[in-house]
Amino acid sequence: MRVEVFPRHFDLVPGVSQPISVTISNTGDVIGGYAVRVLGADPSWVNLPDGEITLFPEETRTVVLDMAVPAGMNAGERRVSVQVREVTPPHESAVEEIVFSVPERPSVTLRVDPLATSAGRAARLSLLVANEGNTNLVGRPHGQDAEGKVTFTFTPPLVDLAPGEHAMVDLRAKARRPLMGNPVIRPLELRILDPAQAQAVDDADAALAEKAVAPTPAEKLALKRRKKAPALIGEDIPPMGLATFIQRPMLTRGPIALLGLLVALTVFAIVITSSLSAIVGQSAADRNLALQIAAARDAAGSGTGSSEIGGKVNLLTSGKPVAGVSVGVFSADDTELALATTATDKNGAWRIGKLPAGEYKVTFRGAGFVQLWYPQAVDPADAEAVKLEPGGKQAALDVTLGGVPSSIAGTVVGDDVSAATITLKLPLAGATATNTAGTPLPPGASGTPGTTGDPISPTAAVAEQGATIKSVPIGDDGSFELSDVPSPNVYDLVVEKEGYATSTQRIDVSAGEERTGVEITLSKGDGVLTGLITSGGAPLEDATVTASTGQTSVSAQTLTAESAGSRGEVGSFTLRNLPTPATFTLVVSKDDYASETLTVTLNDSQALGGITLDLDKSSGSLAGQVSLETPTDDVGTSVAGVLVTVTDGTQTVQTATVPGDDETGVQEGAWSVDGLAVPGEYTITFSRDDLASQTVAVGLDGQGNLSSDGLAGVVNEGGLITVEMTRSTATIDGTVSQPPAKGETARPVGETVVQLISNTSTYTVTTATVPDDLAGQYRFDTVPPGTYTLQTSRSGVAPVTQIITVAPGQDETYDLELGVAASIVGIVENAGRGWIVELYQSGQYPDGEPYRTTTITDGAGSFRFDDVDAPQTYLIAVRRASGGAFLPLEGRDAFGFTVDGSKENDVRVKVSDE
Repeated sequence: MRVEVFPRHFDLVPGVSQPISVTISNTGDVIGGYAVRVLGADPSWVNLPDGEITLFPEETRTVVLDMAVPAGMNAGERRVSVQVREVTPPHESAVEEIVFSVPERPSVTLRVDPLATSAGRAARLSLLVANEGNTNLVGRPHGQDAEGKVTFTFTPPLVDLAPGEHAMVDLRAKARRPLMGNPVIRPLELRILDPAQAQAVDDADAALAEKAVAPTPAEKLALKRRKKAPALIGEDIPPMGLATFIQRPMLTRGPIALLGLLVALTVFAIVITSSLSAIVGQSAADRNLALQIAAARDAAGSGTGSSEIGGKVNLLTSGKPVAGVSVGVFSADDTELALATTATDKNGAWRIGKLPAGEYKVTFRGAGFVQLWYPQAVDPADAEAVKLEPGGKQAALDVTLGGVPSSIAGTVVGDDVSAATITLKLPLAGATATNTAGTPLPPGASGTPGTTGDPISPTAAVAEQGATIKSVPIGDDGSFELSDVPSPNVYDLVVEKEGYATSTQRIDVSAGEERTGVEITLSKGDGVLTGLITSGGAPLEDATVTASTGQTSVSAQTLTAESAGSRGEVGSFTLRNLPTPATFTLVVSKDDYASETLTVTLNDSQALGGITLDLDKSSGSLAGQVSLETPTDDVGTSVAGVLVTVTDGTQTVQTATVPGDDETGVQEGAWSVDGLAVPGEYTITFSRDDLASQTVAVGLDGQGNLSSDGLAGVVNEGGLITVEMTRSTATIDGTVSQPPAKGETARPVGETVVQLISNTSTYTVTTATVPDDLAGQYRFDTVPPGTYTLQTSRSGVAPVTQIITVAPGQDETYDLELGVAASIVGIVENAGRGWIVELYQSGQYPDGEPYRTTTITDGAGSFRFDDVDAPQTYLIAVRRASGGAFLPLEGRDAFGFTVDGSKENDVRVKVSDE
């Protein structure tokens, strides 16, 4: 048998069927029957109109099945198998694997509450984000207004949702409050950006930050807006939600209008004068550098040599490529005049060709970055010379640039912010810190300049993921300032105070940026929640416990055996610094377990203990092994290819037992199924054409444990479901014997017809004659279960009959003993010794050959014929041994009579006197 399946890999859109061709070739010498099944797929997915076919030798046929999955199936790759099994000997089986992928269909909805809100400086809104697609959603909330005057703070800053999940996001929209006049209407556009869209926004921010040469009026406006809000999203990404921020002025219109106007004019004049001075002083160097970059792109590759130099520039804090960096190549002996210049592209790559052979030094300059000489030198005298041979190429001169130090200033607001501290940390998703050579810092390295070992750039990140950059106390008025912050980079601002909840805000700091106006809220945090998480009554290690109020979220892991010690018992948790009074949603989760949710309320400064939650498994599995109860020569011990069907009435999963493999340790007849709903009651059916089907009912509890009640002998100590199957047919054999004469021991006899007869079928065999050790034996194989008549048929012997009942897998022996064969004994009267007696079958006398001839009669005229066919009619003729014609028997030429089987038939004949 040869099987080919096409296609083996394909995309399967829910609701759209995919035809699959299964080509089967009969490579045997006899007609074969074949059955096609799909294993590992729900039967409702498969439409197989022609699942069984018959093929002549060397014939090939293609069976086409259609596969379709239901709408709503999660995206991802799945594997199923096509099984082709011979239903005729030798019962071969072939399994071909198919891999199909359900394409991703992302869909996200966003709902804003309230749709309109009136506030002063800042407004708070809630966003309900729902993942209605079939793949995981990882997105970043984004907000913008048409004027670019509103800043948006989202908590949490990222959403990560599985299909069907939803999450609440708190939004704080803040804008400069108008001094007086009518309320300002600020329409807000809200979106959830995927990683690519979020990166595009970040790139747009970076491009605006680097724009310094002759900006257009629109670019000036964008640069101005960027200081307050992220880059604007174009019309190609429509908003998912709309809200209105109605901002009230600080003062109403009235008598002070004129005074306000005069003050505004004065302030405006002062601001314009100071701002223009600052801009001129700050941007002169960057503007000149940008001009050099533009000129460098035109000047690259203008030499006349045959050598080439190149490399890549990355950001020190994040490892991302840096575009628009000016690269200058100098003679190693003269670092005053550049021989050639270029600029890095969007991937941070640069290349300068047509250089003469020699030694060179390379420098890198970019707006907002510290100038660097290859490989990591601030002074050209410390730079490493790069040697170029004629026609040579140095294409891996990679460097990392650190930004000009930035500063972050703002205010912490709350009931009492004194004694609080603010800490600047790298995000947990941040990059590992490196030294100026780009090498990761060893454990314990401080990153402080002047220590032994490799030099550390003053703007380098200081430690590994989640590490602290610096920490400062909060002033009594809530103000704080962080200076000399490495930039550009993304940081977490963490505000902590004993008895208060820890507040975290993520910010993106541009190169050399002086960030101001950052506002973080410090909430009460003196509440404590403690408890124990179990599964099936046993402590559950390393489960995640999260308490959330919508604005504050605190998480902890349950203790493991290694981490418990004096901290508490295994499976316990403690959540501290919870704001009170408040109502919390407690969510407990762990991979492979179903999440549990509980709502708890904390009063002022309350420590609530004794919380217990028991997690069920999210899915269960079943496994086992099939064996044969009575292996025989025709079946052997193989139990591979047994179809295993597991169903709970709504979900059906099929698999097949596998052959043994000594190398991998797989046992003969092993099987397993995963992904079963728990708790649940399942019926398992085992079937193969040549074996009697078996059914076992089992249960899985909420922990995925197999219930063994009433399954003694079926579930072993390892939790495997063990089944012994029997053949669906039986074997009947035995020996037919017969005594040669009365009083003698019976001996096996061949050429005896033995029949097995039922209402619908008759099976016939003949006992063996040779070899001697098999004489008289008979055998019936593959006998279907039922009631039969077992009987013999042999000439001269009365039939032997026996009623038997045949059960599946039965191997029974029925020995049969025949009666003595029929014989003829007689006396010839009026004759003495030496007469010949011939025995003819009816119709053979007088022209035919005699059936038997016996000589010579004894003195009493007696004769005997043994083992004759019966029932039968015979004739006897008598003549003298010395020759002559047959003598008439009482006036007749021959004497006729009938012989019965298994009987000694007496005959008395008399020779006529004539």
